[in-house]
Amino acid sequence: MGFGVGFLVGLTGMGGAALMTPFLILVLRRRPGIAIGTDLVYASVTKILGAVIHAKQGMVDWPVARALMRGSVPAGVAGALAVHAMGRLSPAADRYLRDAIGFTLLAVTAALALRGSWVRAKPVEWSSPRRRALATAGFGALVGSVIGFTSIGSGALILPFLIWAYDIPAARLVGTDILHAAILLSATGAFFIGFGSVEWGILPWLLAGSLPGVAFGSRLAPRVPERALRAILIAVLLLSAWKLIE
Repeated sequence: MGFGVGFLVGLTGMGGAALMTPFLILVLRRRPGIAIGTDLVYASVTKILGAVIHAKQGMVDWPVARALMRGSVPAGVAGALAVHAMGRLSPAADRYLRDAIGFTLLAVTAALALRGSWVRAKPVEWSSPRRRALATAGFGALVGSVIGFTSIGSGALILPFLIWAYDIPAARLVGTDILHAAILLSATGAFFIGFGSVEWGILPWLLAGSLPGVAFGSRLAPRVPERALRAILIAVLLLSAWKLIE
């Protein structure tokens, strides 16, 4: 499964947590809180590797990344704390978390389906840099809370906003998105580690499969029809969302 997820991420640039967290819940039958924590730690390792490469190539816009983190990191930590509190206070916590993950998958599916539209979109014109920075922090807080609560959305939800808000080359936005995700996932994952909500025995196997999977998928990406691949990924995400919410 690690190889399969890595392969799809290499092909599409999206879908890591959106595939891994449902897999841990639906196939390996792990509790949602454990699945979220395990996926956050797993994803942080892969994102850190990507962030280092992009940063060395100068493909990171640091002011944009910092603006995102001002909102996303505190909100992500709050989301992680909410998951922990729900597990302690509510016997129905697993059901609520499954529903939250399912509905987040629907949002990710919509972002993926509309990918062609937002890739071609022109950046908005802002009246002042301060407003754009505030909007960036606000959107970062919104997505950060979702990621802390479900582990899903760092790749699918942030990049469309960056393309809409900033007139920056796409490669630089991708690098900025990956660096931001690496820091956000590491911060939220650290809290799940502290809560004991990470299954360490699974992580080496997921990483052993996903890292070569990303490399293989990246090499094949130029040869695979993107529309057909996106349709398959959308179908898988919709099925996962339905199984989680039903």
